[in-house]
Amino acid sequence: MTSRVPRVPMFPPVRRLALLGALLALAACGSQPPSTPEPGPSEPLPPVPTNPVPEAVAYPESLLCPEASGADPRCGAPFVPANALPSAELEARYAAGMAAWRHEGTRGACAGCHSPDAIELARVGYTDADLRRRALSHVDEEKANALVGLIHVQRQRYEMKRLLHPGRFRPLQPAYEPFAATTPGLSVHEPSAQSERDGAFMDSLVNERKLLWATGRIDSLEKARQAYDELLAIDLRQLRLGLPFDHLSEDGYHGQEHRSVFEWFPDMATSPRVSARDEWYRRVDAYLAAPGDRTLWGYYDAIGAMTECNPDLGGANLADYPRACEWMRLKYRSLQVFQHMLREGTHRYPDFLVDERVGSEPVAISAHLEKVIARNPIWETGDYLRIQPLARRLPVTCDAGAHPCTVLPPVVDQSIHEEPSYTEARLKQSEVFQQTWFVMSFLRDPALLYEGESFATFIGDYLESVLLPQYDVHHAFIVAKMAVEKSAAREWMEAPGFRAGTGKIASVRTFSFKQLRDNFSPPPAGDRRRAVHDRMFANFARMFIYLVEDDLRKTGEIFDRDEVLYAVRFMRTWIQRLEGAEDAQLNARVLAIESLARSARELRTEANRTQNPGTGLQPNGRWAEFAAPYGG
Repeated sequence: MTSRVPRVPMFPPVRRLALLGALLALAACGSQPPSTPEPGPSEPLPPVPTNPVPEAVAYPESLLCPEASGADPRCGAPFVPANALPSAELEARYAAGMAAWRHEGTRGACAGCHSPDAIELARVGYTDADLRRRALSHVDEEKANALVGLIHVQRQRYEMKRLLHPGRFRPLQPAYEPFAATTPGLSVHEPSAQSERDGAFMDSLVNERKLLWATGRIDSLEKARQAYDELLAIDLRQLRLGLPFDHLSEDGYHGQEHRSVFEWFPDMATSPRVSARDEWYRRVDAYLAAPGDRTLWGYYDAIGAMTECNPDLGGANLADYPRACEWMRLKYRSLQVFQHMLREGTHRYPDFLVDERVGSEPVAISAHLEKVIARNPIWETGDYLRIQPLARRLPVTCDAGAHPCTVLPPVVDQSIHEEPSYTEARLKQSEVFQQTWFVMSFLRDPALLYEGESFATFIGDYLESVLLPQYDVHHAFIVAKMAVEKSAAREWMEAPGFRAGTGKIASVRTFSFKQLRDNFSPPPAGDRRRAVHDRMFANFARMFIYLVEDDLRKTGEIFDRDEVLYAVRFMRTWIQRLEGAEDAQLNARVLAIESLARSARELRTEANRTQNPGTGLQPNGRWAEFAAPYGG
């Protein structure tokens, strides 16, 4: 059984007098003076969109709360049509709830850590008790009750008759659920759990998808094309992984294992600047009145200029925690994108360039990279903890210079457990956060074309390194899938900077070997994954040796002759090492590539090489051992 996000009806005309009465009543008991009332929505009750939901998401039964209310203590009450509120009461509760939602209470407003209107708290089945308990740490009891009322209003407005389970739903998890570890009770951080889930992922590639790259031996051009096409055809949104993504929220009230920052919600609020408050909420209200990609970016783009970290940190000084502030604001940006997808009932990422389109003419992302990267915060959110983790392993210690850390204010830091130790817990949480958010970005952009302006990001350096040493099969898959996707992205051939040359097989842009040479760590010799892992990497090399030769024969062109030859020579030795013997047929293909490459037309310009130094196969440029041509 599945559940689809419903198409929801428009409401009757707004009863403004009911709304005004609710707002006046709330203002009378609020803590702010009458001259600065709590901002409510500019329209009392925005209409719920009636357009068909694109790519409506069908959640599996296993992710849903039980139909019977109260059957699961973690799940709150869904909308029951028989208990529907009349329109006047619905409008009044919405107005009171939204005023409380935007109230700058203790440590900021609810709206500063969540969606504009609590849509995600409504769709995920948090209980009234959990909602009220957490609200009371920020607002008084009256406002807490109004906030709970807002959640129920949203469940009615959007006809949420089945809710997502708070302990099972993981936003943007491909195929909805990760593979489970075989040993019960292991945490997401445990190396043995990661290896077990990695093995389950391997089984799915071998036994269910039966990929030639993972199961056979690529010993002909025809098989190379088959393996390439199979990898290219995989829809990553439907590919079940062994890597568990974050829950929307973690709450230590439900157990020690839930004391974590491995979640979507920031724990430091973003608040509108005093001078921009009216304009900020005008943009947010425009989105709520007509939710769409264009209105989403209308307020999202203003986050940097119109908002800031709320300074209330339970007595701590915000100036002492600049990195924590920045990381939480990246989380906040990411959540705005996700809540929009949840609201729309889609796996489709919002259109980056909806405001650049004229009619049906396509718009190239490569021509608007600055805007696209700014609207694409998920990779950067993970990367922030790569550069500034929550802790460092001795003998390296955190310092403000070479080894910065994201130090959390005490009120946030105390929400993280300390098992097996304070430092180890923060190291592990930094690691799993990077794994999730890097992979999350890769699933949407498998060629990593618009995740940032770093060459190391573009070649997947950080993504690969954080998967090693436990997620070895995931790593092998990402290496193969990324190379296929980069070589297939033909529209990026003339892209600016280090992206130039993408979209061609006989190109340096197809290959990234830094981690394979400097940080390669296959499963142990006795591990059941080892033979398949060796086969995957040997077949990767076989596939591309055949395809590079074919590309050179067909086009007579190459992008960065020297680097492509380095890659081919390296892959030849790689096959020998993995398979334990040389392959005469593959050696003949390499000899042919040596000859074809010498006469091929060079596509990489000297200007590009000069402007983008160090953008070869790996940034450190250590390829002297492969500089000599292979002579048979």
